Amino acid sequence: MRWGLVSVNVATLIDAPRTTSREIQPLTPDEAKALLVASREHSLEAFITVALACGLRLGEALGLQWPDIDLDAATLQVRRAVQRFGGDPAARRPLLAERRRLRAALKALPRDHSRRRHESDTATCETADARARLTSELEAVRAAFARVKTKVQFTELKSSRSRRTIALPAVAITALRTHRIRQLEARLAAGGRWKDDGLVFTSSVGTPMEPRNVTRQFKALLRAAKLPNIRLHDLRHSCATLCSPKG
Repeated sequence: MRWGLVSVNVATLIDAPRTTSREIQPLTPDEAKALLVASREHSLEAFITVALACGLRLGEALGLQWPDIDLDAATLQVRRAVQRFGGDPAARRPLLAERRRLRAALKALPRDHSRRRHESDTATCETADARARLTSELEAVRAAFARVKTKVQFTELKSSRSRRTIALPAVAITALRTHRIRQLEARLAAGGRWKDDGLVFTSSVGTPMEPRNVTRQFKALLRAAKLPNIRLHDLRHSCATLCSPKG
């Protein structure tokens, strides 16, 4: 259209599909208290407390580093986020198919073939050779997949307005102080395996937490507390509701 090569933009003649908006399910004050009670002594206790009290997105909370937090001044600065992205989707698809094929082939092999006395030594050796070959091929596919898969990485914030300073409520300060002690204990237990990125919320060895694992544990806490099956992002909306005059 800009170059004058066509007279009509045919894309404008297509009916766009309807977008289905997700229903926001903020927690009530009683439900928020029940969630905090259910998360006590849990590895996500401080994470849920901060996300609920400060209205952080999942990636923003996972991207927090200790220099971003001033417990004495009761402030928290949102400067970055953590997301899973990158890799090469086109290269991943055939590798995933090959991985499924090799796993199925390994599963189809007799499990305890060497213990079957009625089988010949030749058959036993052939099965062992096939298992070794398939295992080697599977390891090669896994190595290739690791080079093209998505990775949990630091990323820029959603918008310039997302870079902000938030006042920390007392409940969040208490949770963060306790969390810092627990993290120091985990660091001592991990020893040389600990990777120090200064992150507030980490895996057992100091690396960024996997967003999917956080979501899975959050859902388990909801079930334990017999709360509605909300999204983790709904904690952000719950914060806005609870902090509003009507909340």
